Amino acid sequence: MPRKRIYVVDDEPKMGQLFVNVLTRDGYEATSFGSPLPMLEALVAGPAPDLVLTDLMMPGMSGMELIRTLKARGIGSPVIIMTAHSSVKTAVEAMQMGALHYLQKPVNLEEMRALIARALDLDSARQELAEIKKTQQTQFGIEGIRGESEGVRAIRQTLQTLRGVGGTTVLIRGETGTGKNLVAKTIHFNSPQSAGRFMEINCAALPDNLLEAELFGYEKGAFTDARASKQGLLEIADGGTLFLDEIDSMSPALQSKLLSFLESRMFRRLSGVDEIKVSTRILCATNADLEARVADKTFRKDLFYRINVVVIELPPLRSMGRDVVLMAREVVAEMARGFGRDVRGLTPEAETKLLLHGWPGNVRELRNVIERALIFSRGPLVDAASLVLTPSSDVGGDGIGLVADGTFLFPENRLLDDLERAYIQHTLRRTQGSFTEVAALLGISKKTLWEKRKRYGLDEEKGA
Repeated sequence: MPRKRIYVVDDEPKMGQLFVNVLTRDGYEATSFGSPLPMLEALVAGPAPDLVLTDLMMPGMSGMELIRTLKARGIGSPVIIMTAHSSVKTAVEAMQMGALHYLQKPVNLEEMRALIARALDLDSARQELAEIKKTQQTQFGIEGIRGESEGVRAIRQTLQTLRGVGGTTVLIRGETGTGKNLVAKTIHFNSPQSAGRFMEINCAALPDNLLEAELFGYEKGAFTDARASKQGLLEIADGGTLFLDEIDSMSPALQSKLLSFLESRMFRRLSGVDEIKVSTRILCATNADLEARVADKTFRKDLFYRINVVVIELPPLRSMGRDVVLMAREVVAEMARGFGRDVRGLTPEAETKLLLHGWPGNVRELRNVIERALIFSRGPLVDAASLVLTPSSDVGGDGIGLVADGTFLFPENRLLDDLERAYIQHTLRRTQGSFTEVAALLGISKKTLWEKRKRYGLDEEKGA
Protein backbone atom coordinates (compact mmCIF):
# COMPACT_ATOMS: atom_id res chain seq x y z
CA MET A 1 0.00 0.00 0.00
CA PRO A 2 1.47 3.40 -0.97
CA ARG A 3 2.35 5.75 1.87
CA LYS A 4 0.03 8.67 2.57
CA ARG A 5 1.45 11.97 1.30
CA ILE A 6 1.34 14.98 3.68
CA TYR A 7 2.33 18.56 2.84
CA VAL A 8 3.42 20.77 5.76
CA VAL A 9 3.31 24.57 5.20
CA ASP A 10 5.00 26.71 7.86
CA ASP A 11 7.04 29.88 7.52
CA GLU A 12 9.29 28.71 10.37
CA PRO A 13 11.61 26.18 8.62
CA LYS A 14 12.71 24.51 11.87
CA MET A 15 9.09 23.83 12.93
CA GLY A 16 8.20 22.58 9.47
CA GLN A 17 11.15 20.18 9.48
CA LEU A 18 10.26 18.95 12.98
CA PHE A 19 6.77 18.05 11.84
CA VAL A 20 8.18 16.31 8.74
CA ASN A 21 10.58 14.24 10.88
CA VAL A 22 7.79 13.12 13.21
CA LEU A 23 5.44 12.23 10.34
CA THR A 24 8.18 10.41 8.42
CA ARG A 25 8.89 8.23 11.47
CA ASP A 26 5.14 7.43 11.53
CA GLY A 27 5.39 6.07 8.00
CA TYR A 28 4.06 9.02 6.02
CA GLU A 29 5.66 10.65 2.99
CA ALA A 30 5.98 14.21 4.33
CA THR A 31 7.27 17.35 2.60
CA SER A 32 7.79 20.79 4.14
CA PHE A 33 7.19 24.15 2.39
CA GLY A 34 8.14 27.58 3.76
CA SER A 35 5.05 29.23 2.23
CA PRO A 36 1.90 28.27 0.30
CA LEU A 37 3.23 29.36 -3.12
CA PRO A 38 5.89 26.59 -3.48
CA MET A 39 3.29 24.07 -2.34
CA LEU A 40 0.84 25.26 -5.02
CA GLU A 41 3.61 24.96 -7.61
CA ALA A 42 4.21 21.38 -6.46
CA LEU A 43 0.51 20.65 -7.02
CA VAL A 44 0.88 21.66 -10.67
CA ALA A 45 3.80 19.25 -11.14
CA GLY A 46 2.40 16.29 -9.22
CA PRO A 47 -0.62 14.68 -7.55
CA ALA A 48 -2.49 16.30 -4.67
CA PRO A 49 -1.43 15.30 -1.14
CA ASP A 50 -3.63 13.18 1.08
CA LEU A 51 -3.54 15.92 3.75
CA VAL A 52 -2.30 19.49 4.20
CA LEU A 53 -1.02 20.73 7.59
CA THR A 54 -0.65 24.50 7.37
CA ASP A 55 0.05 27.48 9.58
CA LEU A 56 -2.71 30.09 9.62
CA MET A 57 -0.74 33.35 9.80
CA MET A 58 2.01 33.56 7.16
CA PRO A 59 3.43 36.42 5.06
CA GLY A 60 2.44 36.56 1.39
CA MET A 61 -0.49 34.14 1.59
CA SER A 62 -2.32 33.12 4.75
CA GLY A 63 -3.61 29.66 5.54
CA MET A 64 -7.12 31.02 4.94
CA GLU A 65 -6.19 32.12 1.39
CA LEU A 66 -4.55 28.74 0.80
CA ILE A 67 -7.83 26.98 1.68
CA ARG A 68 -9.73 29.24 -0.75
CA THR A 69 -7.19 28.50 -3.51
CA LEU A 70 -7.34 24.74 -2.98
CA LYS A 71 -11.13 24.88 -3.04
CA ALA A 72 -11.11 26.96 -6.25
CA ARG A 73 -8.83 24.39 -7.90
CA GLY A 74 -11.15 21.55 -6.91
CA ILE A 75 -8.58 19.93 -4.60
CA GLY A 76 -10.41 18.16 -1.81
CA SER A 77 -7.45 17.17 0.37
CA PRO A 78 -8.33 17.58 4.08
CA VAL A 79 -6.66 20.63 5.67
CA ILE A 80 -5.62 21.04 9.32
CA ILE A 81 -4.87 24.58 10.47
CA MET A 82 -2.21 25.48 13.08
CA THR A 83 -2.91 28.72 14.95
CA ALA A 84 -1.93 30.74 18.00
CA HIS A 85 -4.49 31.14 20.80
CA SER A 86 -5.30 34.72 19.73
CA SER A 87 -6.36 33.45 16.29
CA VAL A 88 -8.71 30.65 17.35
CA LYS A 89 -11.72 32.62 16.08
CA THR A 90 -10.08 32.87 12.66
CA ALA A 91 -9.34 29.14 12.74
CA VAL A 92 -13.03 28.44 13.35
CA GLU A 93 -13.83 30.59 10.31
CA ALA A 94 -11.33 28.53 8.34
CA MET A 95 -13.18 25.37 9.37
CA GLN A 96 -16.41 26.93 8.13
CA MET A 97 -14.63 27.41 4.80
CA GLY A 98 -13.62 23.76 4.61
CA ALA A 99 -10.69 23.13 6.96
CA LEU A 100 -11.16 19.84 8.80
CA HIS A 101 -9.81 20.95 12.21
CA TYR A 102 -7.23 23.15 13.89
CA LEU A 103 -4.27 22.69 16.23
CA GLN A 104 -3.39 25.38 18.77
CA LYS A 105 0.25 26.48 19.03
CA PRO A 106 2.54 25.44 20.53
CA VAL A 107 1.53 22.20 18.82
CA ASN A 108 1.30 19.08 20.96
CA LEU A 109 2.97 16.46 18.75
CA GLU A 110 0.88 13.56 20.10
CA GLU A 111 -2.32 15.52 19.50
CA MET A 112 -1.10 16.32 15.99
CA ARG A 113 -0.35 12.68 15.20
CA ALA A 114 -3.74 11.51 16.51
CA LEU A 115 -5.63 14.22 14.62
CA ILE A 116 -3.81 13.46 11.35
CA ALA A 117 -4.45 9.72 11.67
CA ARG A 118 -8.15 10.37 12.32
CA ALA A 119 -8.38 12.86 9.45
CA LEU A 120 -6.82 10.40 7.00
CA ASP A 121 -9.16 7.61 8.12
CA LEU A 122 -12.17 9.89 7.66
CA ASP A 123 -10.97 10.97 4.23
CA SER A 124 -10.41 7.36 3.16
CA ALA A 125 -13.95 6.51 4.26
CA ARG A 126 -15.26 9.57 2.39
CA GLN A 127 -13.45 8.55 -0.79
CA GLU A 128 -14.65 4.97 -0.48
CA LEU A 129 -18.24 6.16 -0.02
CA ALA A 130 -17.90 8.50 -3.01
CA GLU A 131 -16.60 5.60 -5.11
CA ILE A 132 -19.52 3.42 -4.04
CA LYS A 133 -21.96 6.23 -4.93
CA LYS A 134 -20.27 6.66 -8.31
CA THR A 135 -20.48 2.91 -8.99
CA GLN A 136 -24.13 2.83 -7.98
CA GLN A 137 -24.98 5.80 -10.18
CA THR A 138 -23.30 4.02 -13.10
CA GLN A 139 -24.95 0.70 -12.27
CA PHE A 140 -28.38 2.28 -11.97
CA GLY A 141 -28.16 4.80 -14.80
CA ILE A 142 -31.32 5.41 -16.82
CA GLU A 143 -29.61 3.93 -19.86
CA GLY A 144 -29.47 0.67 -17.88
CA ILE A 145 -33.21 0.25 -18.48
CA ARG A 146 -32.61 -1.54 -21.77
CA GLY A 147 -35.02 -2.25 -24.57
CA GLU A 148 -36.53 -0.70 -27.68
CA SER A 149 -40.19 -1.67 -27.24
CA GLU A 150 -42.69 1.13 -26.82
CA GLY A 151 -43.26 0.34 -23.14
CA VAL A 152 -39.55 0.48 -22.26
CA ARG A 153 -39.03 3.73 -24.15
CA ALA A 154 -41.93 5.24 -22.20
CA ILE A 155 -40.31 4.17 -18.91
CA ARG A 156 -36.98 5.77 -19.84
CA GLN A 157 -38.76 8.97 -20.81
CA THR A 158 -40.54 9.09 -17.45
CA LEU A 159 -37.28 8.46 -15.59
CA GLN A 160 -35.61 11.28 -17.51
CA THR A 161 -38.46 13.60 -16.53
CA LEU A 162 -38.07 12.58 -12.88
CA ARG A 163 -34.29 13.04 -12.87
CA GLY A 164 -34.31 16.55 -11.44
CA VAL A 165 -37.50 16.18 -9.41
CA GLY A 166 -37.00 15.55 -5.70
CA GLY A 167 -39.53 14.30 -3.20
CA THR A 168 -42.33 13.29 -5.57
CA THR A 169 -44.02 10.03 -4.61
CA VAL A 170 -43.88 7.41 -7.37
CA LEU A 171 -46.01 4.27 -7.73
CA ILE A 172 -44.36 1.48 -9.72
CA ARG A 173 -46.80 -1.11 -11.06
CA GLY A 174 -46.11 -4.39 -12.80
CA GLU A 175 -46.23 -8.15 -12.55
CA THR A 176 -43.87 -10.09 -10.32
CA GLY A 177 -40.38 -10.18 -11.77
CA THR A 178 -40.70 -7.17 -14.08
CA GLY A 179 -37.93 -5.18 -12.33
CA LYS A 180 -39.75 -2.83 -9.95
CA ASN A 181 -36.78 -2.84 -7.56
CA LEU A 182 -34.40 -1.86 -10.38
CA VAL A 183 -36.65 1.03 -11.42
CA ALA A 184 -36.89 2.24 -7.80
CA LYS A 185 -33.09 2.28 -7.45
CA THR A 186 -32.76 4.03 -10.81
CA ILE A 187 -35.13 6.76 -9.64
CA HIS A 188 -33.14 7.21 -6.41
CA PHE A 189 -29.65 7.28 -7.93
CA ASN A 190 -30.73 9.79 -10.57
CA SER A 191 -32.42 12.20 -8.19
CA PRO A 192 -31.47 14.93 -5.70
CA GLN A 193 -31.87 12.23 -3.02
CA SER A 194 -28.95 10.20 -4.42
CA ALA A 195 -26.60 11.53 -1.72
CA GLY A 196 -28.88 9.99 0.91
CA ARG A 197 -29.53 6.34 1.64
CA PHE A 198 -31.75 3.99 -0.34
CA MET A 199 -33.71 1.77 2.03
CA GLU A 200 -36.29 -0.82 1.05
CA ILE A 201 -38.75 -3.14 2.73
CA ASN A 202 -41.21 -5.73 1.48
CA CYS A 203 -44.48 -4.93 3.22
CA ALA A 204 -45.71 -8.50 2.71
CA ALA A 205 -42.71 -10.04 4.48
CA LEU A 206 -43.56 -8.87 8.02
CA PRO A 207 -46.66 -8.94 10.22
CA ASP A 208 -48.22 -5.54 10.85
CA ASN A 209 -46.76 -4.93 14.31
CA LEU A 210 -43.20 -5.62 13.13
CA LEU A 211 -43.70 -3.67 9.92
CA GLU A 212 -44.88 -0.65 11.91
CA ALA A 213 -41.84 -0.87 14.18
CA GLU A 214 -39.50 -1.17 11.18
CA LEU A 215 -41.02 1.85 9.47
CA PHE A 216 -41.51 4.25 12.36
CA GLY A 217 -39.04 2.97 14.98
CA TYR A 218 -39.81 2.72 18.68
CA GLU A 219 -38.86 4.05 22.09
CA LYS A 220 -37.40 1.99 24.91
CA GLY A 221 -40.15 -0.03 26.59
CA ALA A 222 -42.58 0.22 23.66
CA PHE A 223 -42.97 -3.56 23.90
CA THR A 224 -41.45 -6.45 25.82
CA ASP A 225 -38.20 -6.76 23.86
CA ALA A 226 -37.70 -3.02 23.29
CA ARG A 227 -34.68 -2.65 25.60
CA ALA A 228 -33.46 0.46 23.79
CA SER A 229 -34.83 3.06 21.39
CA LYS A 230 -34.47 2.33 17.69
CA GLN A 231 -34.76 4.46 14.57
CA GLY A 232 -37.21 3.36 11.90
CA LEU A 233 -36.53 3.24 8.18
CA LEU A 234 -38.28 6.57 7.65
CA GLU A 235 -35.74 8.17 9.96
CA ILE A 236 -32.72 6.25 8.69
CA ALA A 237 -33.54 7.22 5.10
CA ASP A 238 -33.89 10.94 5.94
CA GLY A 239 -32.61 12.87 2.94
CA GLY A 240 -32.79 9.71 0.83
CA THR A 241 -35.41 7.24 -0.39
CA LEU A 242 -37.58 4.56 1.21
CA PHE A 243 -38.97 1.95 -1.20
CA LEU A 244 -42.14 0.20 -0.03
CA ASP A 245 -42.59 -2.97 -2.08
CA GLU A 246 -45.98 -4.73 -2.14
CA ILE A 247 -47.62 -1.75 -0.45
CA ASP A 248 -51.01 -3.39 -1.02
CA SER A 249 -50.16 -5.81 1.83
CA MET A 250 -50.37 -3.05 4.48
CA SER A 251 -53.27 -3.21 6.92
CA PRO A 252 -55.79 -0.31 6.84
CA ALA A 253 -54.48 0.94 10.21
CA LEU A 254 -50.90 1.10 8.95
CA GLN A 255 -52.08 2.64 5.68
CA SER A 256 -53.60 5.44 7.77
CA LYS A 257 -50.29 6.11 9.54
CA LEU A 258 -48.43 6.15 6.23
CA LEU A 259 -50.96 8.58 4.77
CA SER A 260 -50.53 10.87 7.77
CA PHE A 261 -46.76 10.86 7.23
CA LEU A 262 -47.08 11.58 3.52
CA GLU A 263 -49.29 14.57 4.27
CA SER A 264 -47.11 16.10 7.00
CA ARG A 265 -43.66 14.45 6.61
CA MET A 266 -43.81 13.99 10.39
CA PHE A 267 -44.33 10.92 12.58
CA ARG A 268 -43.85 9.56 16.08
CA ARG A 269 -41.95 6.45 17.05
CA LEU A 270 -43.96 3.73 18.76
CA SER A 271 -44.62 4.94 22.33
CA GLY A 272 -42.96 8.24 21.42
CA VAL A 273 -44.32 11.70 22.18
CA ASP A 274 -42.02 13.85 20.04
CA GLU A 275 -42.86 14.59 16.41
CA ILE A 276 -39.97 13.72 14.09
CA LYS A 277 -39.74 15.54 10.76
CA VAL A 278 -37.81 14.01 7.87
CA SER A 279 -37.39 14.61 4.15
CA THR A 280 -37.55 10.97 3.10
CA ARG A 281 -38.85 10.30 -0.40
CA ILE A 282 -41.35 7.46 -0.72
CA LEU A 283 -41.45 5.07 -3.67
CA CYS A 284 -44.14 2.37 -3.73
CA ALA A 285 -44.60 -0.77 -5.78
CA THR A 286 -47.36 -3.30 -6.29
CA ASN A 287 -48.39 -6.11 -8.60
CA ALA A 288 -51.99 -5.90 -7.35
CA ASP A 289 -55.02 -4.20 -8.87
CA LEU A 290 -55.16 -1.28 -6.45
CA GLU A 291 -58.36 0.07 -7.99
CA ALA A 292 -60.06 -3.24 -7.16
CA ARG A 293 -58.59 -3.13 -3.64
CA VAL A 294 -60.02 0.37 -3.21
CA ALA A 295 -63.40 -0.83 -4.46
CA ASP A 296 -63.51 -3.68 -1.95
CA LYS A 297 -62.23 -1.34 0.79
CA THR A 298 -59.04 -3.25 1.57
CA PHE A 299 -56.92 -0.31 0.39
CA ARG A 300 -57.64 3.26 1.45
CA LYS A 301 -58.92 5.48 -1.34
CA ASP A 302 -57.18 8.58 0.07
CA LEU A 303 -53.84 6.76 0.29
CA PHE A 304 -54.28 5.50 -3.27
CA TYR A 305 -54.78 9.06 -4.50
CA ARG A 306 -51.78 10.23 -2.44
CA ILE A 307 -49.32 7.68 -3.88
CA ASN A 308 -50.78 7.78 -7.38
CA VAL A 309 -48.92 11.02 -8.22
CA VAL A 310 -46.51 9.59 -10.81
CA VAL A 311 -47.20 6.06 -12.04
CA ILE A 312 -44.71 3.88 -13.92
CA GLU A 313 -46.22 0.82 -15.57
CA LEU A 314 -43.72 -1.98 -16.19
CA PRO A 315 -44.75 -4.16 -19.14
CA PRO A 316 -44.63 -7.96 -18.85
CA LEU A 317 -41.76 -9.54 -20.71
CA ARG A 318 -44.12 -11.43 -23.05
CA SER A 319 -45.28 -8.10 -24.53
CA MET A 320 -41.80 -6.72 -25.22
CA GLY A 321 -41.05 -8.49 -28.49
CA ARG A 322 -37.38 -8.57 -29.50
CA ASP A 323 -36.40 -6.95 -26.21
CA VAL A 324 -36.48 -10.50 -24.81
CA VAL A 325 -33.56 -11.44 -27.04
CA LEU A 326 -31.72 -8.18 -26.28
CA MET A 327 -32.04 -8.77 -22.53
CA ALA A 328 -31.04 -12.43 -22.89
CA ARG A 329 -27.84 -11.49 -24.73
CA GLU A 330 -26.91 -8.98 -22.03
CA VAL A 331 -27.63 -11.46 -19.23
CA VAL A 332 -25.49 -14.08 -20.98
CA ALA A 333 -22.58 -11.61 -21.24
CA GLU A 334 -22.97 -10.51 -17.60
CA MET A 335 -23.19 -14.02 -16.18
CA ALA A 336 -20.44 -15.39 -18.42
CA ARG A 337 -18.09 -12.79 -16.93
CA GLY A 338 -19.22 -13.74 -13.43
CA PHE A 339 -18.72 -17.46 -14.07
CA GLY A 340 -15.43 -16.94 -15.90
CA ARG A 341 -16.90 -18.67 -18.97
CA ASP A 342 -16.14 -17.94 -22.62
CA VAL A 343 -19.77 -17.84 -23.76
CA ARG A 344 -20.42 -15.24 -26.42
CA GLY A 345 -24.18 -15.41 -26.95
CA LEU A 346 -27.07 -17.62 -28.03
CA THR A 347 -27.75 -19.68 -31.14
CA PRO A 348 -30.54 -18.45 -33.46
CA GLU A 349 -32.64 -21.45 -32.38
CA ALA A 350 -32.19 -20.52 -28.72
CA GLU A 351 -33.22 -16.92 -29.40
CA THR A 352 -36.33 -18.11 -31.24
CA LYS A 353 -37.22 -20.36 -28.31
CA LEU A 354 -36.90 -17.44 -25.89
CA LEU A 355 -38.93 -15.21 -28.18
CA LEU A 356 -41.86 -17.63 -28.33
CA HIS A 357 -41.99 -18.38 -24.60
CA GLY A 358 -44.76 -16.83 -22.46
CA TRP A 359 -42.47 -15.69 -19.54
CA PRO A 360 -44.88 -15.92 -16.60
CA GLY A 361 -41.97 -15.00 -14.28
CA ASN A 362 -40.83 -12.11 -16.48
CA VAL A 363 -37.23 -10.81 -16.20
CA ARG A 364 -36.58 -12.79 -13.02
CA GLU A 365 -37.47 -16.00 -14.86
CA LEU A 366 -35.29 -15.00 -17.82
CA ARG A 367 -32.26 -14.53 -15.56
CA ASN A 368 -32.84 -17.89 -13.89
CA VAL A 369 -33.19 -19.65 -17.25
CA ILE A 370 -29.96 -18.09 -18.56
CA GLU A 371 -28.07 -18.88 -15.34
CA ARG A 372 -29.06 -22.55 -15.50
CA ALA A 373 -28.16 -22.71 -19.21
CA LEU A 374 -24.69 -21.29 -18.55
CA ILE A 375 -24.06 -23.80 -15.78
CA PHE A 376 -24.82 -26.78 -18.02
CA SER A 377 -23.82 -25.42 -21.44
CA ARG A 378 -20.32 -26.24 -22.67
CA GLY A 379 -20.09 -24.52 -26.06
CA PRO A 380 -19.32 -20.90 -26.98
CA LEU A 381 -23.04 -20.30 -27.60
CA VAL A 382 -26.07 -21.19 -25.50
CA ASP A 383 -28.20 -23.57 -27.56
CA ALA A 384 -31.94 -24.20 -27.44
CA ALA A 385 -31.53 -27.53 -25.64
CA SER A 386 -29.85 -25.78 -22.70
CA LEU A 387 -32.86 -23.53 -22.12
CA VAL A 388 -35.22 -25.22 -19.68
CA LEU A 389 -38.40 -23.12 -19.72
CA THR A 390 -41.12 -23.05 -17.08
CA PRO A 391 -44.41 -24.26 -18.54
CA SER A 392 -46.58 -21.30 -19.50
CA SER A 393 -49.91 -20.78 -21.18
CA ASP A 394 -51.05 -18.23 -23.75
CA VAL A 395 -54.41 -19.65 -24.72
CA GLY A 396 -57.17 -17.28 -25.76
CA GLY A 397 -60.90 -17.54 -25.16
CA ASP A 398 -61.30 -19.44 -28.44
CA GLY A 399 -59.13 -22.26 -27.10
CA ILE A 400 -56.25 -21.41 -29.44
CA GLY A 401 -52.76 -20.61 -28.21
CA LEU A 402 -49.50 -21.79 -26.61
CA VAL A 403 -49.95 -24.42 -23.89
CA ALA A 404 -47.85 -25.54 -20.93
CA ASP A 405 -45.58 -27.99 -22.76
CA GLY A 406 -44.65 -25.42 -25.40
CA THR A 407 -46.89 -26.79 -28.15
CA PHE A 408 -49.58 -24.78 -29.92
CA LEU A 409 -53.12 -25.78 -28.97
CA PHE A 410 -55.75 -25.87 -31.70
CA PRO A 411 -59.18 -27.48 -31.15
CA GLU A 412 -60.61 -30.03 -33.56
CA ASN A 413 -63.27 -29.15 -36.14
CA ARG A 414 -61.69 -25.78 -36.94
CA LEU A 415 -60.58 -24.64 -40.40
CA LEU A 416 -56.93 -24.70 -41.43
CA ASP A 417 -57.21 -20.96 -42.16
CA ASP A 418 -58.17 -20.41 -38.51
CA LEU A 419 -55.02 -22.22 -37.40
CA GLU A 420 -52.79 -20.26 -39.76
CA ARG A 421 -54.35 -16.93 -38.82
CA ALA A 422 -54.10 -17.73 -35.07
CA TYR A 423 -50.45 -18.78 -35.32
CA ILE A 424 -49.50 -15.63 -37.23
CA GLN A 425 -51.31 -13.56 -34.57
CA HIS A 426 -49.48 -15.45 -31.81
CA THR A 427 -46.11 -14.82 -33.46
CA LEU A 428 -46.94 -11.14 -33.96
CA ARG A 429 -47.50 -10.78 -30.22
CA ARG A 430 -44.11 -12.29 -29.55
CA THR A 431 -42.35 -9.92 -31.99
CA GLN A 432 -44.07 -6.69 -30.93
CA GLY A 433 -45.93 -6.53 -34.25
CA SER A 434 -42.89 -6.83 -36.54
CA PHE A 435 -44.01 -8.51 -39.80
CA THR A 436 -40.39 -8.79 -40.95
CA GLU A 437 -39.52 -10.90 -37.90
CA VAL A 438 -42.72 -12.91 -38.25
CA ALA A 439 -41.76 -13.86 -41.80
CA ALA A 440 -38.30 -14.95 -40.63
CA LEU A 441 -39.66 -16.96 -37.71
CA LEU A 442 -42.31 -18.70 -39.83
CA GLY A 443 -39.85 -19.46 -42.63
CA ILE A 444 -41.84 -17.71 -45.37
CA SER A 445 -41.07 -14.78 -47.63
CA LYS A 446 -42.24 -11.28 -46.85
CA LYS A 447 -44.33 -11.40 -50.03
CA THR A 448 -46.12 -14.55 -48.86
CA LEU A 449 -46.70 -13.04 -45.43
CA TRP A 450 -48.04 -9.88 -47.09
CA GLU A 451 -50.58 -11.97 -49.01
CA LYS A 452 -51.67 -13.71 -45.81
CA ARG A 453 -51.95 -10.38 -44.00
CA LYS A 454 -54.34 -9.16 -46.64
CA ARG A 455 -56.24 -12.44 -46.67
CA TYR A 456 -56.80 -12.47 -42.91
CA GLY A 457 -57.13 -8.72 -42.41
CA LEU A 458 -54.18 -8.58 -40.03
CA ASP A 459 -53.08 -5.11 -41.14
CA GLU A 460 -56.41 -3.65 -40.09
CA GLU A 461 -56.26 -5.54 -36.79
CA LYS A 462 -52.73 -4.36 -36.08
CA GLY A 463 -53.68 -0.74 -36.71
CA ALA A 464 -56.85 -0.91 -34.64
